[in-house]
Formats: sequence, C-alpha cells, structure tokens
Amino acid sequence: MALVEAIPGTESGLQHLRAEERSRILVVDDEAVICDILRDFLEFEGFWVRTANGGEQALDAFASESFDVVLTDLKMPGVDGLGLLKRIGELERDAATVIMTGFGTVETAIEAMKQGAFDYILKPFKPEDVVRVLRRALEKQRLERENFALRETVGFYELSEALSSSMTLDEQLKMVVELVRDSFGADGVGIITEEPKTPGRYLPRISCGNAGVTARVDRLIEAFLAGGQVLASGEDVTSWVDNVVTAERSVASFMAAPLKIRGATFGLLTAFSTRRGFRFTEGQRKGLTIFGGRAATAIENARIYQNLQDTFTQTIEGFARALEAKDPYTHGHSDRVSMYARLIASAMELPPAEVTRIAHGGYLHDIGKIGIRSNDLNKPQKLSPEEYTMFKSHPVQGKRIIEPIAFLSHLVPSVLYHHEAWDGSGYPEGLAGTEIPFEARILAVADSYDAMTSNRPYRKALPHDIALVEFKRCAGRQFDPEVVKAFLKSIDNHRRQRRAQGLPVPD
Repeated sequence: MALVEAIPGTESGLQHLRAEERSRILVVDDEAVICDILRDFLEFEGFWVRTANGGEQALDAFASESFDVVLTDLKMPGVDGLGLLKRIGELERDAATVIMTGFGTVETAIEAMKQGAFDYILKPFKPEDVVRVLRRALEKQRLERENFALRETVGFYELSEALSSSMTLDEQLKMVVELVRDSFGADGVGIITEEPKTPGRYLPRISCGNAGVTARVDRLIEAFLAGGQVLASGEDVTSWVDNVVTAERSVASFMAAPLKIRGATFGLLTAFSTRRGFRFTEGQRKGLTIFGGRAATAIENARIYQNLQDTFTQTIEGFARALEAKDPYTHGHSDRVSMYARLIASAMELPPAEVTRIAHGGYLHDIGKIGIRSNDLNKPQKLSPEEYTMFKSHPVQGKRIIEPIAFLSHLVPSVLYHHEAWDGSGYPEGLAGTEIPFEARILAVADSYDAMTSNRPYRKALPHDIALVEFKRCAGRQFDPEVVKAFLKSIDNHRRQRRAQGLPVPD
C-alpha cells in the first residue's frame, strides 16, 4: 500500500480550494486499479483529477475539458501513450504530458520526451515521485504560460497600435473584440459603454462570438473605481454576470477591463469562455486591459472629432441661416430643403447614413450665396445678364467654402451640382442624366419644390397642386424621373402626417 501512503509534510495547502482553482490532472491507464489509486492519492494532495481507461477515452475528455497535465501509461491497447501525446499536440492544447513506463520501455519513453513529453516515471513508482514530477511539470508550465502571456502582451500592444486612425470607430472596435476573441481563445467578447447623454445608462456597443451573458455593469464599474481587477472562474463568475449560461453551456471563466477617458471609467471590455475547466490567466487579463485602453482611446478620439465636426458644422449652418434671415423670401429655405431631401432619400430606401448625409447637404446647398450681393437679387424686375451670372456662381462659391474642410468635403457634390438638369441644360458644368451625382439630383427636386411653393420678389408662391403638375411635366427633362416619383409619393404622406398632427400645410 506504499502507493497510497501519505507523505509527512506534504499535505497540500491547495486542498481547501474549489475544483476550478486546482491544477487539473488527467490520469490515463488501461488498468483501472492504477487509475483509482492515483486519483485518490492526487486528490488528497489537492489536485483535481479525472481518469480515463485508455487513449480513446482520454481524447473524448479533451473534447470538452481542459487539463494542465496528462499522466499516461505508455503501453495501452488502441491509442497508446505515444499516440495520445501526438493527438494532444494536434489539438494544440498546452497540457504537459508525463509518461508512466516500465524498465523495458525506457528507450521508448525517452523517444516520447523527444516528441514533447515533459518527463517519464518508471514503474513501480513511489507516490512522492509522482507528486514531485507533476509539480515540476506544473511549475514549468506556469513559467511558460507567463512568458507566453508577456510575449502576447507585447504582440497585443503592437497589434492595437496597428489599428488605423483612418478606420471608422465601429471598424476599430470590431477589430478589438475579434483580436481579443482570437488571441485569448474566448467564446464571447463585448464592449459596453455609457450613453454620453444619459449618465449611468450602459448599453452594449459591439460584440462577437456567443451571446447570452449579461455583465453586471454597476458592480463591475464599482470594482474598477475601487482599483480592483476582474478575473474569475467557476462559481465566482456569478459575481460578475447575471446569466451564466450561454448556448446551453455554463460560463467557465470571465474577465473584464475598464474603458477610461481621462481617468474616468465609462465602459467595459469583457470576455468569457464556456470550455469546461478553462481559466483565463493573469497575463491574459493584462492583455485585455491593453486592448481596453486602445478601445477607450478610439472612442474618445471619435467623440472629440464628432464634437469638433458638430461645432464647426453648426457654425457653417448658422452662417447659412443668418444669410437667409436677412431675406424674408428665403428665410427657412435650407431647413425645408433638408427636410424634403430626407423625405425623398427615405422614400428611395437609402441606408440611414446616406439619408443623413443628403439631408445635411440640404442645409448647406446654398452656402455659396454668402459671397453674393442679395440686395441685387431681391427685386421684382428680371435679373440682368450680369446679375444672373453672379447668381449662377453660388454653387462654385459654395464648393470653395466647404471643400477645404475635410469632414464637409463629402458634401461638395450636393453643393456644386444641385442646379444641374437631367437634360444637360443646367449649371455650372452642364452635366446630364446619371452624370449628375445622385444626391444632387435629390436636392434639385427638394430645392425646386420649396422655391416653387415660397413667395419670391418677382412672383407669389405656386399652390402645391400646381407645383406637382410642374414636376410631372419636367420629369425626364429637368429632373430625374425616379427622384420625382419618390418625391410625389413622400410629399403626400408628409402632408397627411402634418395635418394629422395639427401642423400647418402650405396650400
């Protein structure tokens, strides 16, 4: 019974730990009695142990669980020790392998070490010899994992720096969560952020992998504010997530890193695994923190840039409205053109971002009139050739104003070409048909409708029905027929909705 004899002074301090916190050992031997004896002794020493009565059963265990060390007999029917060693390597698991063998197969055991086994133990063996070899294997594995984690951390930092500033925010965040998933072997990764306009409200921003785990955001934020770290496995996972089951599998390990802007935590980067026995390492948690910092920087830069864009755009729009405010005939014109352009773009089922861009172009389509003497144009008499030429220059003037502004330059087609005509008779370049940018064709209809139905110095506003007749008559000549079709549909719906809301509708 020497094999099960307790060794004085070796009672492990790990015995009080839960299963998920112990080193995980897989004992493989075709003799059940050896498996049972080793299991009992190693469990007494504080290890978590599973046994398999052959190589095939061991591989089945690897399909659903993770192990730190495999202690396997060399000679077994079916998949023997060498075969099991090879198959474990093919699975790309980092479990260390220790071979049990008799004196007659020492050379084979040495060959196994050449193929990647950590060490071998000769039968018959003493229990303390087994424990000693296992602990050496675990220590070597711990050092290798820490070194690998450090290399990963450097690699992760370099990868995170490679995220291009030319990428959109969503593209950068998508790359972050995918890198975390692929680098750490996570089953699910997500970014949760605080709503800027609703402090204390946190919403998922982007995720990849399995869904179904809901982070306890308030508790996590409190932990980070207190300077804590989050890395949990097994039962401890329930401290940080509400739903610990995803895709009918329990969450085995969870970690999170804070997203901070100027020291203030505003979100989370989380990762979890459902592989039984899997545990994220401290090195991986540090790597997650690096990625969290990169995600936070991307979000902060995007917010700063958006604020600058909004401020500058509002300034330009303010100039345009100030210009219109001096003229009772065009007051509110750009706002209405933007609204009509949005109606048309939505009726044509364009993507939301495209609808917004076209509506934005409506605000700025007449910005070039800043450089035109409005008093010369606001007269009841017909414009002179010189005055008409001056008026026709406002699209080009508008282009000159916004083109140097990087985040407004995409509106140049709207500003420059909204007076082009489908038949080529427009200005400033006489483009025809589909040569005219699509957004400019939409703005041409929106601009013309508001001009027709508004009072001008030289005429009164046309009734709505007459304006529609004009559009039908000019479709295919001045206007894109498809745009006119969408406009006729959308304007009627718009007018009905305004009447239902008790809002004024032009005759």
